[in-house]
Amino acid sequence: MPRSVPSGYNLQFYDSYVDNLTAKSSSGNFITIKKESIDGPRWTLECALNETLSTISYSINLTKHEQGILNAGDASKIRLNRYISTLGYSIFGYLEPMDKVENFPLMLIVQSLSEWPIHLTLSPSNQQIYGTTSGIAKNYYHLADSQIYMGPNMNFTYISISDDKLFPCSSFDQKLIEQNHTQISLSFYVIIYTEDTENFDIDMVTKLSVQAMKNLLLYYNIIPFSFYTVAMEIIKPLDDKHTDGFSMEHLNSCTINVKYGTIINKNSTDNQIKQFQYNIAHHIQHAWLPKRLFSIFYYPFTFELTPVIDTIWFNEVCWYHDVFKLG
Repeated sequence: MPRSVPSGYNLQFYDSYVDNLTAKSSSGNFITIKKESIDGPRWTLECALNETLSTISYSINLTKHEQGILNAGDASKIRLNRYISTLGYSIFGYLEPMDKVENFPLMLIVQSLSEWPIHLTLSPSNQQIYGTTSGIAKNYYHLADSQIYMGPNMNFTYISISDDKLFPCSSFDQKLIEQNHTQISLSFYVIIYTEDTENFDIDMVTKLSVQAMKNLLLYYNIIPFSFYTVAMEIIKPLDDKHTDGFSMEHLNSCTINVKYGTIINKNSTDNQIKQFQYNIAHHIQHAWLPKRLFSIFYYPFTFELTPVIDTIWFNEVCWYHDVFKLG
C-alpha cells in the first residue's frame, strides 16, 4: 500500500487501515500472506509453484481511516447516508512491479446503492450515473491518482468548454490535433460536498472554478486532457487534532479541501474571493506542471517513500504571476 502520494511531501500510513486481507489461487485455494515487517507497508504472497494467483481482496474501514489521518486533505471520507469520497492512493494497493510499468491497463468497477450517484475522476460522465459505473486506467499511477465520489449530498455540475469560446483565432497546431496530441474541447466537472451551507455559495464557487480553468487554458494555450474535475469538500473537522484547508493536484482533477467556516458568498470581500480562486487555479495548473512536465522523482513515482525533490521552485512558483492578468 502507498505511504507517499504523487505531488505530496509527507507520509501517510494508509496500510494501517487494511483489514481482512486474503488471496486465492485460480483453483480457489487460499494463498498464505505475510507482512514483511511490523512497520512496513508490504506483504508477501507465498504461492505454490503449481498455483497461479487469481484474486486479492481486503477491506478498509473509512471511519477508522478518517479518524486516524489528521490532515483532511490526505484522507478518504464517509458520512453515513450522505456522502463518500475516496482518494485512489489511500485505498488501492499494488503488486510489484506494476507501480513502475507505463502501460498496464487496470479496470475499476464501482458499485454503490442503486439510488446513489457516482462520479469517477478516472472516467467521468456528462450525466450522473447511479448504482454502478466503471473506468479504465492506463497504469497504476493513473488509478492511484484518481478519486471516487458518491452520495445523495454530492453536488454535481458539468460544463463543456470549447476552444472556439477561448481562442477566436485558434492557435492550436492542426497537425497536433489530428495526431490527438491536444484536445479542442474540455469536459469540466465541479463536485462539491459542504457541511456549511450558510457560508458557502455553491453556484458562485462553481463559476469561480470554471473561470480559473479558462484562465489557465488561455495561459498555457493548450488542452492536454479531455476531461477535468474540481472536487471540493467543506467538512467540519472531527476534533481539535484534525486539520483542514489542504488541497492536492492530480492528473485529471484537483481535490480542494476548504477550511470549515470559510466565507465564500455574496458577502465575501474581493480579496477573499481572489484568494479562494487562486487556490483553485494553483491546483488546476499542476495538471500541466508537474503532472505532465515533471522533473526527476515525480514520475515514475515511489509510493513507499516521500521523494527528495530539489525542483519544487519550478513546480510551485514559476507560473502564477501572469495567470490572473488574463481575467
